[in-house]
Parts: sequence; C-alpha cells; structure tokens
Amino acid sequence: MKKCFVTALALVLLISCLPLTVFAEPVTIDFWHSFSAGTNLECIETIISDFNALHEGEYEVVGTFQGNYADILSKLTVGYTAGECPAVSFVDSVDTPQLTANGMLVNLSEYAAANDPEFDFGQYIPGLMNYGTGPDGFYALPCGRSTPLMYVNLDIVEAATGAKTVPTTRTELVATLEAVRDNCPDKIPFMCPMVCWYFANFLTSSGGHFLSADGEKSYFAVDEGGLKSFSFWKSLADNGLYKAPTVDGANSVEQFINGDVAIIYESTGNLTNITKNATFDMTAAYLVKDTQYSVATGGNNLVMPNTISDAEKAGAWEFMKYATSLEVNAFINKNTGYMLNNVNSASLPQVQELWAENPLFKVAYDQLEYVDDQYVSPYFASLNLEVVALLQQMLQDGSMSAEEAYEQLLIVCEDLLPGGNAETYP
Repeated sequence: MKKCFVTALALVLLISCLPLTVFAEPVTIDFWHSFSAGTNLECIETIISDFNALHEGEYEVVGTFQGNYADILSKLTVGYTAGECPAVSFVDSVDTPQLTANGMLVNLSEYAAANDPEFDFGQYIPGLMNYGTGPDGFYALPCGRSTPLMYVNLDIVEAATGAKTVPTTRTELVATLEAVRDNCPDKIPFMCPMVCWYFANFLTSSGGHFLSADGEKSYFAVDEGGLKSFSFWKSLADNGLYKAPTVDGANSVEQFINGDVAIIYESTGNLTNITKNATFDMTAAYLVKDTQYSVATGGNNLVMPNTISDAEKAGAWEFMKYATSLEVNAFINKNTGYMLNNVNSASLPQVQELWAENPLFKVAYDQLEYVDDQYVSPYFASLNLEVVALLQQMLQDGSMSAEEAYEQLLIVCEDLLPGGNAETYP
C-alpha cells in the first residue's frame, strides 16, 4: 500500500513539472464574415474546418456571420473603440482604405517582414491589391473578391427577340430590354442592386471618371458625367425597362433564378448559385459598353485589427495566408464564383477543368482585363452610402429626379471630399 502511494505521489510530482504548454488550449481566432447561407456559407465553413484540422491544438478559428458589408464596417468601427474586435475579418474591399486611414489595421507588410520574411505579396493579382494598399505597405489580402457580371436568361431573350443574342453595347441592351417589355409583358426586362458599382459603370463605360487617383476629389461634374449616369438609370426605370430590387439586391438573384427576369447585373459571387439553380438556358457576359468596356472590383478583403494580442495576430496571419492561398482560392472560386486572386491561378489543372466544364467562370476571369477601379479612397465608404440613398430615392421611392440626385451628389462631395468636385480631368 505504501509503495503504491509513493508511486502515485511521484507521478503527480512528475506531471506537475511538465511544461504548461502541454495542457494549453489552442488560441481562439475569432473571424467575422459575410457569407450568410447556401454554397457561400458551406464554402467558408469548409475552409475554417480544414484550417482547424491542420492546426489542431494550436489555433481554432471560430467564424460568425456578421451581416452585410455595411454591417461589418459598422461593427468593426464600434468594436474597435470598445476593444472588442475579432482577430480577423472580412471587409468590403472598398472600405479598407477608410479603416487603414483610421489607423485600425495591422500593417501586413511590416508584420510579414518581422515574422514571415519569405511571404510573397507578389503572388496576388496586382489589381486586387489596390484597396488593401496603404502609403507604407499592404493592409489586406484578397479573399472572396468579385466583379459584376451580366447574367442573361436566353429563353426570355429568344421569346422577345427571336434569337438567343447577348447584348454587348448599351444600344443593344436597351433594344433587348424594350423587346422584352413589349413582347413578354409577364417578365421583368432588367434588374440590378442599387449600388455604386452600377452607377459607376454607367459613368466609366461612357468614358467618364469617378474619383481622382488620390481619392480626394470627384469627377462627377466633368461634362456632367454624374448626371448622365443617373439619367440613364432613371430612363430605364421610367420606360419600364428596370425594376428596383427590394432588399440588398437579393431579390434580383431570386427572381432571375425563378425565371422572372431577362437580364440582371450581379456579382460573380453569385455565379455558382445561379448556374446551379437556374433551370433555363442562361449565360453570363461582360457588362455592356457604351464607348468602352469598364468594370470595377469589389468583394471581400481579409484584415487584421491592430488591437488583438500577439498570439491572435500569429493565428490570424496563418489563417489569412491559408484562406488566400493558391489552392484554397481555387476552391472558393469553384464553389462560389468569387474571383481567382493569384497570378498563377490559370495554370492550375482544376481551374482549367472548371473552365472547360463551365466557361462562364473564365468569362469572369477574362473581364479582369477591363478593370478600372476608381474608388480607392478613405472617403468612399461614406460616399457609397450617399450614392445608395440617392439611388433609392430616385429609383425606389420615385421622390427624386435624376437632376435632383445629381445636384445633391455634388453637394455631398463638396462637403465630404477635401478636393470637392473637379471641373476638369487631370
């Protein structure tokens, strides 16, 4: 009995002398995202699960849906002040400059130089790094990035025009929409969310410009470009060619999948959902041109708030690298439609196979040739909210004319932007 007691005591003493790290819990990495349901949610949950399996006992990423882009921006801003930020978060790419200018984010270039000097930021497509680039380095990595596409219900177009033709110019688009209105009265000709993406596209595809390169002044007043953009969109609505969606643009995707809409402008982030669920003949194409093709990027960046602990930073960095890596990004692209982000993506066998199986994914990739991002500004998040509010009043409420929306936008820019409204292009 005494011998057993001595043996047990020795075992207790031995265990008490072992390093505490043997019994340490993995570092929890809180991750905020905007993927609410369906294939997008399944995709991000798979990525989180796979990462946790690779880093079992070291890190545990806990992902939570935090709403849309505006919700996340608001929660991050409030949480930063209260000291209650996640370790890593999605943010709308165009909101990243504001968070950077406000001093809220970890400088990833400095962090990598000190902790991971072999990491190569050059692996990412340069155009997808614009919004995450600050004056002294990179502050974000591209994950779940997107561009808008034109989705076309070819069956409706054929019923309206006699052929399954896809418009490539603004003139062709209007003619197609008029044919749908006149020949398919039970169908909606055109829908798209009321967001800056499309207001800007109607401007830049006509050769106009949005913001200056330094993000401090608008070009809306030059040749009344802003008025022309508002007027074109309003004319579509007034002539029965456009129907405003109800909530955050989700209605346009649902109604397109249901076969109720001929053409929509929507994110590549809906590509998998649409192609998987549409039961009619459909295709996707570039946004139509007026005088030129032009498209902006959007979608999610991954950022790391600078209020978190060193242990959380280490885990957040590992997760950010993993979620934006070549192979994982190809998985995201296939399962959601969000864009390929790596300069070597096209060389992957699984990407080539996907393009052969579904050429629409290559359409989204090829449209990157016409990227014209003009939103890189710490003031864009606020400007975007103003533009959306004006679009709602003009297109949804019907309480504002195109001229009134334009005049109000110029007033907003004079108050918001240090350079106000430029009278000429540089």
